[in-house]
Amino acid sequence: MKGFLGALLFSSFSYDSFARERALIYRIRYSSTIERTRVVLDCKGEVKKKDIKEKLVGRVLWLDVKNTGAVRKLVKRLRSPLVSEVKVLPISSNRVKVKLVLKSPHKFKVFGLRSSCGRPFRIVIDVFPDFLTLSCPVKRFPERVVVIDPGHGGKDPGAVWPIGSRHPIIREKDITLAIALKVRDYLKRVPGIKVIMTRTKDVYVPLLKRAEIAAKSCADAFVSIHADSMPNYPSWSGVTVFKASPRLFAKAERTAKEVAKRINLCSDVMCWSISPLLINMSTTVTFAESSRLAKDIVSSLKARVNEDLVNGIRDMKRNIVVLKTPGRPAVLIECGFLTNPTDRRRLVERWYQEELAQGIAKGIEKYLASLNKVAYER
Repeated sequence: MKGFLGALLFSSFSYDSFARERALIYRIRYSSTIERTRVVLDCKGEVKKKDIKEKLVGRVLWLDVKNTGAVRKLVKRLRSPLVSEVKVLPISSNRVKVKLVLKSPHKFKVFGLRSSCGRPFRIVIDVFPDFLTLSCPVKRFPERVVVIDPGHGGKDPGAVWPIGSRHPIIREKDITLAIALKVRDYLKRVPGIKVIMTRTKDVYVPLLKRAEIAAKSCADAFVSIHADSMPNYPSWSGVTVFKASPRLFAKAERTAKEVAKRINLCSDVMCWSISPLLINMSTTVTFAESSRLAKDIVSSLKARVNEDLVNGIRDMKRNIVVLKTPGRPAVLIECGFLTNPTDRRRLVERWYQEELAQGIAKGIEKYLASLNKVAYER
C-alpha cells in the first residue's frame, strides 16, 4: 500500500512538473485592419523560439510548436481580407500544429509577447497585405511575359470630364482599357510574347493585386496605362512615361537593411521571423531595367505618334505601388491630359488610341527583344 501511494505521489509530482514545464494554448483571438491581420494565441506558460518551426505551403502557413499542448482542438473563422481561418491542432500532449489559411500567399512575422499586467504569454502571427515575390527561373527558351495594366476600373473611374461630374462624359477608366486592349492585340501577334492583363473589362482591381499579378507571373515588364488631369494647368498636354524615382528605391533598400538588422536582435524568448523574400527586394535590377523599358517606349512613341506630343521620361516621386513590383521592370504611362482640350479630343478618338497603343507596344517589343541578347539574371 505504501509503495502504491508513493508511486501515486511520485506520478502526481512528475505530472505537475511536466505541466509546469510545457506551455498550453487555450484561446485564439484576432484583430484586422487594412495594414495587417493579427492572430494571437493565448498561452499558459512561455513558448521558446526554438520550439516553433514555421512553413508556408501555398496559401497555408503552418506552425509546428513543440513542448506545448492545447486544451482541445481550437478553430476560428476570421473576417479578414488576408486570413480566412485559424486552427490549433493538438498532435500529442507536448506538440501542437497551428494552421493559418491565407487568402493569398502574404508576408508574415511570428513573435512572442511575455506575460505582463495580467495578460498571458502570447504567440503572435502578423499577416501583412504585401504579396510574396516568387523566385523566377532564368528562361532558357524564353517566352517573354508582359503585364498590361489598364488603370482604374469599376468603382474607381479615375479622372473624369467634366471635372467632379456625377455623370461624366469622359472617364479615364474607359480610355485606359481601350488603349490597353489594343496594346494586347498588337503584342499577341508577336511570336514569343505572352500578354497578361490585370483587367479586361470594367472591374475594380486593388493596386496590390495588380503588382501581385506581375510578381506571380514572373513578368519581364509591367506597363500601367493612365490618363492625367491637372485642373489648375489646362495648358499641360502630351504623353509622359513615368518610372519610380531613385529615392523610392533607396528608401526600400534602407528598409530592407533595417529589417535584416532586426533579425539578429532576438529576445531570449522569441524574435522576428520574416520571409527572406522581404529582404531580397531586387531594387537595383528593378530601377535599371525600368529605365531601359521607359526609354524604349518613349523612343517608339516619338516615332509613331509625334515627337512634339511626347514629354519623355519622368521620375515618379510618389509612392506608387504598381511601380514597385519587386524585381519586375515597371513603368506608368500618362497618355494625355483630360483637362487639356486638344488631348481630351484626341484621347476619345479610336485612331489616336490606336496610334498610342502601337507606339507603346512597339516599345515593349523592342525592350523584350533586348532581353534575349544580353545575360539577364533575376
